[in-house]
Amino acid sequence: SFFLMVTLMILVGATWMGLYLAKRITRPVQLLAAAAKEIGAGHLEHRVVPETTDEFGSLIEAFNSMAGDLATSRRRLERSAVDLERKHQEVEGRRRYVETILERIATGVVSVDAGGRIGTINNAAVRLLGVDGSTSGLPASAVFGRAELKPLAILIDEASRSRTELRPQEVAITRDGRDMHLAVMTTPLTRDDGVSEGVVLVFDDV
Repeated sequence: SFFLMVTLMILVGATWMGLYLAKRITRPVQLLAAAAKEIGAGHLEHRVVPETTDEFGSLIEAFNSMAGDLATSRRRLERSAVDLERKHQEVEGRRRYVETILERIATGVVSVDAGGRIGTINNAAVRLLGVDGSTSGLPASAVFGRAELKPLAILIDEASRSRTELRPQEVAITRDGRDMHLAVMTTPLTRDDGVSEGVVLVFDDV
């Protein structure tokens, strides 16, 4: 009976010790698994309270540090998105402002990109040159290839090869059987590194 009682005490003690050690291992893992689900659901402020100072405690501290870094990164991304949206609205407002001015002024404005295609042409340019208003995106050589607009094509070609603003020139074109004299300013568009981005043509009927 004595040995049986001792054996039972040893078995009970071993079982209790095994359950205790298993709980110390499985509980932190369960807490981390639950916390990972919370983080995955977008709750980046969720944290795990470490219950030990052993390796599992260090693992929980590292997990909390990672969650903090993720929360900080998301806040930065949100602020960046807000700033980007605000800048986009500012740029869009400036674009509409410039387009409104270009459509209201009596001076003709035509922009040609580096690929030789027309980017912008305002109503005054359409009226003065007698071209179609839907020429945006077409090759400048096709729009200005007509004999009566050849002087403008020459100026665009010169400005494309130049790195500096050309002096104002007066050219004559033929419209409806009569000569029209235009004061033309051609300005090459170049980036800070010197790469050409196209040409802007500004002209008035004199």
